Amino acid sequence: MVIGAGVIGTALAARLGGGGRGAAGPAEVWLLDGGEPGAGTTASSMAWINAHSKTPRHYHELAVSGMRAHADLVRATGPAAYAGAGGGGSGGEGGGDGAGWYRPGGALRWASGGAGLDQLRRTVARLRDWGYAAEWIPVPRARELEPALRIEDAARVAYFPDEAAVDTRPFVAHLLATARARGVHVRTGEAARVVAIDTAGGRVRGVRCAGGETVPADVAVCCAGWRTPAVAALAGAHVPLVPGDAPGSEAPTLLAHLLPDAGAGPPLTRMVLSPRLHARPLAGGRVYLEALDLNDEVDQHTPADRVTALARELHARARDMLPALARAARLADARVCTRPLPPDDNSIVGRHAEAEGLYSVVTHSGMTLSLRLGELVAGELLTGREAPELAPYRPARFVR
Repeated sequence: MVIGAGVIGTALAARLGGGGRGAAGPAEVWLLDGGEPGAGTTASSMAWINAHSKTPRHYHELAVSGMRAHADLVRATGPAAYAGAGGGGSGGEGGGDGAGWYRPGGALRWASGGAGLDQLRRTVARLRDWGYAAEWIPVPRARELEPALRIEDAARVAYFPDEAAVDTRPFVAHLLATARARGVHVRTGEAARVVAIDTAGGRVRGVRCAGGETVPADVAVCCAGWRTPAVAALAGAHVPLVPGDAPGSEAPTLLAHLLPDAGAGPPLTRMVLSPRLHARPLAGGRVYLEALDLNDEVDQHTPADRVTALARELHARARDMLPALARAARLADARVCTRPLPPDDNSIVGRHAEAEGLYSVVTHSGMTLSLRLGELVAGELLTGREAPELAPYRPARFVR
């Protein structure tokens, strides 16, 4: 039983399906979500596939293996995996059914001095020391790679060629189609919202849904993003995350989408990170915008008019960084999303001592890690053998 059909839950369900066998025979897999697949934090993710700022070293290596898992899936899928392939629509993020999802091309990050440049130098040096592709390029080369950008002549530009982005809706749709093709039972919508995890004799026996259905299960995997603490608590387990509604919390993120007019100038084609704005291309020519300093201005209760005002500030910054593109663009979306953020920034993955058969998978950088975590967790659940790669991330490190 997988609870939560965001990118982590769908990736895990797709891995658990396909004829895997547990100790008692073929594994019957259910995927439940009280909303629509990929409609929560997954839909609001920047979806940057990277190991750019992941520390310590073991977490960096987990993210690198996540990047490789994405590249492997793209190779296995073929040209249809690439964004814009497969007849995708042009109206919104992710496109229509059948759209590709993968956007290669790396990431550009720059700074012009001060603490920002010092930090970037340290990042590049660390990544190179760890064998990660990171290089300094001249400003004219950056402008060649991304003609939409305005970059000051004094900037120092770092290029990370192996990084990528994904469009979340077609990616989750692909994983969900794979899961269904492998026999996974998928239930979504309010009636499928999990309201209880039944336990008896110290182990999981099943889950109850808001629509009245009880689904027997000997394993319940909580993949509910920032709601995971509440879901795990239904079986008496403790999963700590940075609270999204606390003043000054790092979990809430402000984001906006720009929709440029046709012929507005060269499109953005890859992830770009300036000191004041992060941006990436989306389907239909849209552009995702986020700024780390503005995240400090929002929480789960920020009024809509304040969110709109901050989104206008993102648009103003985009006019400076992407002048031709952003000047002829309108704000198509502005929202605050809550990221699932463990207190030590590292994933929480594993079984809970409170109830046999209860397992949680919750992490920041879920888009990068989804495929690799799906593979590792499915292996643990189907074989009973623990993956050494997951040893640093067990929930027991937070036992009170």
